[in-house]
Amino acid sequence: MPPRPAGKQERNLAGPKNISIVSSAAVMGSRILPSEEIDRAFGMSIGKLRSRAGIESVAYADDAENELVLGAEAAQAALRAASCGAQQVDWIVATSETHHDYPSLSAQLHSRLLVRETCGALDVGGACLGLLNALAVAHSLIGSGQAQTVAVVTADVHSRTLTPGRVAGEFGGLFGDGASAFILRREANGNAKGGYRLGEFLFGCAGQYAAAIQVSDAKDGGLAVRFDGEALSRAAITRMEKVLTAVELRSGISRADVGGFATHQPNPRLVTLLAKQCGVSPATFPPIAKTSGNLGSSTCGAALHAALQAAAKRARGERQPIFLASLGPGLLFGGGWLTPHE
Repeated sequence: MPPRPAGKQERNLAGPKNISIVSSAAVMGSRILPSEEIDRAFGMSIGKLRSRAGIESVAYADDAENELVLGAEAAQAALRAASCGAQQVDWIVATSETHHDYPSLSAQLHSRLLVRETCGALDVGGACLGLLNALAVAHSLIGSGQAQTVAVVTADVHSRTLTPGRVAGEFGGLFGDGASAFILRREANGNAKGGYRLGEFLFGCAGQYAAAIQVSDAKDGGLAVRFDGEALSRAAITRMEKVLTAVELRSGISRADVGGFATHQPNPRLVTLLAKQCGVSPATFPPIAKTSGNLGSSTCGAALHAALQAAAKRARGERQPIFLASLGPGLLFGGGWLTPHE
């Protein structure tokens, strides 16, 4: 993908709409299990998740937690951080790869958060790509003038679906439970308060890899899983590097100048390989999967929250851009970037 003319890049980066992420939050399931317990539960050799995938522990929801509970907790924390009342929210955009109940997750969050009746509620799909899809929708809602403030929420509870006996440990043992939330707002140039401005998004689908992972309901009530781990790993690394290259070209920002990469994390080993292939430090990838497992749509969200938190600890003039990249089954892919307000 060729770089865009410099003038157009500057206009996009400056953003005539000046849409920012003004706050964020992330929560994990409250049961933190050593990976050896997951190995044992799924009948794998003890130490397999740690040695093969680099996962040290996995976050599981307790009996009182589900997608709504975790998502609402994250959303309430993000609202507090933004000093934003629930009545100020114009839309809730939610995503989850595990919530399949009715009412939808966004509708349940609407009731739990006590937003006003005229606040819209929308669910978007994409599985692990869900956060980027939700951010792009929120960006469009604000950019079109349909909203001033949007809450984007992710929430995933894998531990009640990907259970021993339903799926093999090589697949199910990778996943944990968590949620994330972001408050997006249109802000005047002089009123950004150190937030990050959203750039553009890019999306696509590399369908030739669609068969590498497929999950469907089986007639016996279980799950039929097709998971070609080696093929999927190769495809994930290759595609994510291409996405980050495309983001680099479109944004005009060198990856060497990026302070954090908020990406999909199938497992920590693949994150290390991705960093090596991209020629950047692994330390610029927040280590979410290492201690919580793959959180699905919430992995990228938790990583973005961690990157924003790390940036907030730096002097305002020293904050660096953040790149986003994720994949979803299919093989859906997407990317984007954020730049700090000057």
